Amino acid sequence: MRRTRKGWRLWLILLVAAAAVTAVSCATKPAPVVTPEPEPTPEPAAAPEVPKPDKEYKAAKDLRATVTEFGLDRYEADAFKAAEASFADGEGNFGKDNAKSKAAFEEAIAGYQKVLDGGFPALVAERKAAADDAKTIADMLKADVAVKRDYKAALDSYNQAIKANQAKDYAKSVGLFEQAETRFTAVADKARELKAQAESSMDEVQAQLSDAEQKATEAEQVKEEGGL
Repeated sequence: MRRTRKGWRLWLILLVAAAAVTAVSCATKPAPVVTPEPEPTPEPAAAPEVPKPDKEYKAAKDLRATVTEFGLDRYEADAFKAAEASFADGEGNFGKDNAKSKAAFEEAIAGYQKVLDGGFPALVAERKAAADDAKTIADMLKADVAVKRDYKAALDSYNQAIKANQAKDYAKSVGLFEQAETRFTAVADKARELKAQAESSMDEVQAQLSDAEQKATEAEQVKEEGGL
């Protein structure tokens, strides 16, 4: 059975409509969801290596040596004990845990400095008192006159020690006060010796005068008796 022109037109319209519906359906179909790959977590940066605290180690050893040399630990015993513990901790971690070692040495440095700040003035005061006692004895014996040159040398050391103490050069001050004490003691001994020699000479002269007077008296008596 042959299709009529009208039938062909209807069939063509239906075909075009079906194609349009199919196209719209395909156009509106949602695109597939793509899940992004997670970014890799970066590795944590390695902590920088801490160098050996050579500078702090040397500073702590130098201060410790000064404290020991002058026996200053007896003035600040607690501070010295704490500094020694920190120093030992610093040595124990040296080259193993350098950050901990450095912190320990810094604590030791602060502790030893506290010992120096408290101990040196006390030590200087002791040395000055000893020099003052020696100077007093020398002055009583008139050593500035009897042993003028040596007394001046002792006094120079004493005055230099005072200036060093004022400048907070405590180690130098201690040494100069000790030197002054030694020199004042020496001039006092010399003045005492000279005084003893002078007194001995005077006694000898006095004895000779007494003997001469005695002989003169005896001679006079003999003369008077002979005249009778």
